[in-house]
Amino acid sequence: MPRYALVIGIAKYDNFTNLPKAVNDAEKIAELLREHGRFDVQPLPGKLIESENRWQVTPDKKLTGKELGQTLRTFLLEKAKGSEALIYFAGHGFEALSLTGEPEGFLATSDCHKVDGQNAIAFDDLNTLIAKSQLSSLVVLLDCCYAGSFLEKSFIKSGFSVFNSKQDYSLITASRAFERAREDTEGGIFTKAILKGLAEDKADEATGEINVNDLISFISRELKQSGQEPIYMGGGRSIPLVWYPPKNLVVITKVLDECPYRGLEAFDKQHAKFFFGRKKVVNDIQQKLDLANFVPIIGASGSGKSSVVRAGLIPQLDDSEWQVLEPIKPGFEPLIKLRGAFQQFFPGARKEKQLKDLIDNEQNGLSAILENLPSSVKLLLVVDQFEEVFTGGASQQEKQRFIDLLTQVVEITDSRLAVVITMRADFLELCLQYPSLTQLIQTQAVYMPPLTGVDLKDTIAEPAKLQGHTVEERLILKIFEDVKQEPGFLPLLEFALTKLWEKRDQEKHQLTLEQYEKLEGLAGALNLHAQKVYNYQDFEEESPTQQRTQQEEEWIRLIFLRLLRTGEAEKDTRQRQAKATILNIAGNDPNQQQQLSELIDGEAGLVKGRLLVTGKDEKGEAWIDLAHEALMEAWEQFAEWRKENRPLRRLINLVEDAFQEWIKNPQDENLMMGRLLYQVRKQWQELKLNISPTVVIFCQESIDAERTHNQMLRSEAEKASRMKDQFLGVLSHELKTPINAILGWSKLLQSRNFSETQTTKALETIERNAKLQAQLIEDLMDISRITRGQMLLNVGTCDLVSIIEAAIDTVRLAAEAKNIQIQVMLDPNPDAVLGDSARLQQVIWNLLSNAIKFTSQGGRVQISLQNIDSHVAITVKDTGMGIRPDFLPYIFEQFRPEYSSNPRRYGGLGLGLAIVRQLVQLHGGSVSGESLGEGQGATFIVNLPIKAVNVGE
Repeated sequence: MPRYALVIGIAKYDNFTNLPKAVNDAEKIAELLREHGRFDVQPLPGKLIESENRWQVTPDKKLTGKELGQTLRTFLLEKAKGSEALIYFAGHGFEALSLTGEPEGFLATSDCHKVDGQNAIAFDDLNTLIAKSQLSSLVVLLDCCYAGSFLEKSFIKSGFSVFNSKQDYSLITASRAFERAREDTEGGIFTKAILKGLAEDKADEATGEINVNDLISFISRELKQSGQEPIYMGGGRSIPLVWYPPKNLVVITKVLDECPYRGLEAFDKQHAKFFFGRKKVVNDIQQKLDLANFVPIIGASGSGKSSVVRAGLIPQLDDSEWQVLEPIKPGFEPLIKLRGAFQQFFPGARKEKQLKDLIDNEQNGLSAILENLPSSVKLLLVVDQFEEVFTGGASQQEKQRFIDLLTQVVEITDSRLAVVITMRADFLELCLQYPSLTQLIQTQAVYMPPLTGVDLKDTIAEPAKLQGHTVEERLILKIFEDVKQEPGFLPLLEFALTKLWEKRDQEKHQLTLEQYEKLEGLAGALNLHAQKVYNYQDFEEESPTQQRTQQEEEWIRLIFLRLLRTGEAEKDTRQRQAKATILNIAGNDPNQQQQLSELIDGEAGLVKGRLLVTGKDEKGEAWIDLAHEALMEAWEQFAEWRKENRPLRRLINLVEDAFQEWIKNPQDENLMMGRLLYQVRKQWQELKLNISPTVVIFCQESIDAERTHNQMLRSEAEKASRMKDQFLGVLSHELKTPINAILGWSKLLQSRNFSETQTTKALETIERNAKLQAQLIEDLMDISRITRGQMLLNVGTCDLVSIIEAAIDTVRLAAEAKNIQIQVMLDPNPDAVLGDSARLQQVIWNLLSNAIKFTSQGGRVQISLQNIDSHVAITVKDTGMGIRPDFLPYIFEQFRPEYSSNPRRYGGLGLGLAIVRQLVQLHGGSVSGESLGEGQGATFIVNLPIKAVNVGE
């Protein structure tokens, strides 16, 4: 196919600075394309070199807008029609306001005007012209990055929208807003990068080729820190630009038998030579890495995300400054997996402990980890199957921590670490719960495009070609038809190709349509194979005869369902399990477990049949997983199993998640409870038949713990009921006693004539009992106000010495009546506190009253006031009856008086200390009680914060 190139370099301008170096750059590009790109090159403005019979770009001529516009039209719509084309432009680019006042982009010509863009080539016009063209492919290289103003990146992208829709059309340029363009002594920085990227030392050693994707990948790295930002638009195949003699020419000298296809397994670095068709997306990822240090790769299940990273990106980075860490999958314990990725840099027990602490607890954990990593290399961490964060059963706290650590990489200036994650697109919604992750996906994600056209053909044919085989053209066409009916077809295709390789024509060394049709196409190949492995031990035979036992088939069903995490509706995901967990399916019988182990990875096992894969984790423990999620849909038998009893299987997943959390921290509070445990009890008979013995024990312990907890609650409720009855009895007595005294003396005063002395005594008794009644009622009202949050404080600066002395005066007569000595030790100059003086006096009065009430004749009550750090402490200590140790935790609860053996001996409702605690807390303080036991006295300490500001001063 002919190839045409239009190479433009404008040196002379009427209204812009002349650019002689632009012509030099254009001529270098023209020469390169002519000699190594097999292009028919048209230079503009051109000059004939008669001695060499060729045209070259000349600095002596101007290039008018009319001439350039007509040349572009002829080139795109006529000359290069149906062919491969390339346009290179070196010169000024600028922005000007249109007649509507909107900015427009232009390529400057010799006679154009800066103000309105007259005679310049408008981006919109060129975009329209390109949209009308019918070319096999087009590559446009725009170097407007000389001494003029830069064009803004978003402006260029919007101006050339055609490159977002035309297949095999590509635009490569550079820009950055708000800066001035630059050129070095040799020419434009952007063109210099193009020339270096197309130099012979950048060519593929096997083919000698440099294509568009190779070039943009190189330019992205080359322009870093240059002040210019590369822009790449377009899509489609990797268009070759130049060729050089191959350094390591690959010549197939013999037919090889190794299967070049991977079945249900992802391609990896070891098999990278067989990985075809994804060059563009690999380059897209590398370009992102050159500009950012967190790159999510998003695609549908079966789109080849893992293969692109493991067999495409990682081998490509081997030739660069990157050091790729061993890829990880989050699994059930993502933080442990993350620790494993950095373990090599933290040798020894002490360093390992440091790494664990950084990952688990350090706020800027990733930054601290980087301080311990080599400073001479750039490191890449790959997190494959990132959706396991959501499906693996990790706790919400661990999910959050894992995501926080990974996304911290974007906050680290000049980070030597970059992170690439692969994730299924149907998990994007779950990412919305994590804003930092969501933002990075929105701005940095690379989305897996469908495999189509030439890339799909290369995926099918090129691996076979490397092994000295061909693929029948009719087969390729048939596969092209079939993939349209199968979303997520890639694993099905790879598996079908693997089976075709086994059935290939050994004489012609060819994969044929006939064998493909016998396999029943893409989905049929996997379904037939899986069913054969399920039914027969000798599944490798063409016509197997050794039927599996009923027990083996039931074990296979249970294994596959155990390796599945059942989601809502029909959304399921695979879930890796420890081999020991899977072996529990056979119960505790060692012989049965051995038979099950043989079924898994024996000579006639499921691993050999490529339905399961196995491995070992960081601790050396074996695990088992489905070979691929494609089995869930393509294997019809498995799809039927998935429909069975989905609610029960969802419950099993939740129970096993809870069990794993309990294993990490086996405390009673981590046992199941609430709704989950209710569901367990409700479906216990069926559930216990489908979970391992250890999980059964966990469930039973949860049920027992709930039963014990309920019994304790019942006991507490009964005890509270008894206390309520007791309280009501005491309340009745406490209210009746003063009322009886008041009524009794009132009647006597009305019916009898008393002496003056007797009358005075009667009135004193009435007054005393009325005050007692008022205090009881006030206590009840205080508790009611506090409970409803209606207790209001009249806050001001408080003189604690005066408050304490007033409280002492109130109780002094009661103390003297029992011959109790009150010792007072007050700091004469205590710090002031903010509070309600009346309520604080109530607090101290309550404590002193209690102390006197529970202290025997001739005892002692001590009250002190002192400054301690940022608070003042008021201590009331007595030599009274003390408090039992079992009652001490309840002394501040409402209606919980310590009645001793006689509930009415001391009187009161048990509200005093409850009121004390609530009032102290309203003042921002705390109160505590201490006692060595019965007969040992009691001590109460009130701590109040020192006034932070002056009030009314």
